[in-house]
Amino acid sequence: MTIVVVNWNTKEVTSDVVRAVRQLSPADVRILVVDNGSTDGSRELFHAWPGVEALLLRRNAGHGVALDLAMCAVRTKIAVTLDSDAIPLAEGWLEPAVSRVRSGDVLLCGLRARRDFVHPVYSAVDTATFLRRRLSFQTYVPLDVTPETVVWGENAWDTAELMTGRLDPSEVGFVERTANLVDGLPGMSTGDVVYHHGGVSRAANGTVDPAALVAWRVAIRRLTEAAASTG
Repeated sequence: MTIVVVNWNTKEVTSDVVRAVRQLSPADVRILVVDNGSTDGSRELFHAWPGVEALLLRRNAGHGVALDLAMCAVRTKIAVTLDSDAIPLAEGWLEPAVSRVRSGDVLLCGLRARRDFVHPVYSAVDTATFLRRRLSFQTYVPLDVTPETVVWGENAWDTAELMTGRLDPSEVGFVERTANLVDGLPGMSTGDVVYHHGGVSRAANGTVDPAALVAWRVAIRRLTEAAASTG
């Protein structure tokens, strides 16, 4: 399988995620970082990182478009999407999403979003099916819907929301949210993956505030220690 992470000016946070993926995943797992035209040194870093494939886009194409391009580049049966600030904490983190796709039970499996679609924060998809059925991770906001009138799930659709809807319900599996391992930390957990822990606030150009980066790393350390202590 291939783990796909999209990066935009979050070199340090994405690096933490990639290191955790390498440490906690089977040795034959491939890692593909899609860089959305970063200007913070991300492109040079990931292009030269041993064992990491890099797809370097000239400009920020958007998260959904970057994921679609990644699906065209992946050469493994399964692609796993992981947000650049969603980090695995323990070995076995892949199994909740991957096992059902690997067995052929479903074609798409991952984090259940609030509107009952698989969110690419953490998901696994059969890549051949994705391409054959012309699926897409892209958001959709009609031209007559202004930012002030957007109602997600009614007149606009989030990243991968329409993809879930194009599959038969029997072809889709969900991984439910779980309790945070450490009380009081911001973020959302699903199995051994944590999303947005540490409050990774970003500027308009995607860069991470230094104080937020410190908070992220403190939170990840506490969560990793908690995961280790629970076995």
